[in-house]
Amino acid sequence: MKKRDIIIILILTALIIIVLITTLQKNPEIENIYLSNNKDFDFSNPVQNDDYSFTCNGPDIYLIIKAKNLTINDELNVKWEKTKNSISELIQENTIKPEVSGSGKIVIALIKRNGIYADGNYNVKVYLNGENKISKKFSIQATGNSKF
Repeated sequence: MKKRDIIIILILTALIIIVLITTLQKNPEIENIYLSNNKDFDFSNPVQNDDYSFTCNGPDIYLIIKAKNLTINDELNVKWEKTKNSISELIQENTIKPEVSGSGKIVIALIKRNGIYADGNYNVKVYLNGENKISKKFSIQATGNSKF
């Protein structure tokens, strides 16, 4: 074989390896998020609507994130906002860096202030590596029963 043929074969082999690595690499993603009073939320029986309503003095409120293909280099950022008169106020922010690569669920609690939640309308937004991926609106009522 000529030197030129060997170089062509090496270049083609390198290109094939690069293409295989690129196509086999799975991108991280957020499949969905759920709000619940149960931190052991079961993905096999998720809530069918997005009418999330909780009570001020009810049990803890958890955000359950269903994540796929996260790596230790990924970063999740969660922003909890309270909305009043079309103005959003950031009330809590959480940053998560996975310790291991893989898929699964991540649970984050909304912090109570003085043992209760303030009533009103809220929005929770989840960012993956700086990109806004998904959000859910929910409300907290002064009285009544929590739906979740």
